[in-house]
Amino acid sequence: MGWKIAAGIALTLLMTAPAQAGELKVTIVGVRSDAGAVMIGLYDSAAKFKNAISRSAHVGLLSDKDRLIGVTMRARTGDQGIGFMLPPGRYALIVIHDENDNALLDTGTLGIPTEGYGFSNNAMGFFSAPDFDAAAVTVGPDDKSTFISLSYPVIGSPLPRGGKVSGAGK
Repeated sequence: MGWKIAAGIALTLLMTAPAQAGELKVTIVGVRSDAGAVMIGLYDSAAKFKNAISRSAHVGLLSDKDRLIGVTMRARTGDQGIGFMLPPGRYALIVIHDENDNALLDTGTLGIPTEGYGFSNNAMGFFSAPDFDAAAVTVGPDDKSTFISLSYPVIGSPLPRGGKVSGAGK
């Protein structure tokens, strides 16, 4: 009878144990200069993702209390990568190349970004940012990789101070 109790306890522990985390490997493609920083915000819900987009020009990603993870790295021309260990779930990422180091996504008078930005799955919206479902990456117990190509403004885009511009999106 004792082995039945032990088996029941073991089965209960297995059923209540947290799911195994997986690594989300993120490659940011096409950082155009060494100026400033690359900011990454990782979100686990549509509402938090949407709020982050609307506040990115005023609060930035690193001060965003709704983000699950926020990271900043010195910008380096070309591609940059980072990995996150995450429990299984759906996540969306926002990346900003903050070339002037003010911790915000700078925008022009019409609200159009004047600095580089991108979303997981290279999701794009129609005259706006994409929604969470378009940018969501599903993480399970196995490793997952995603690439985010940065988009930079074409018209009226000054060269960054002290930074050299290379061919983005090579």
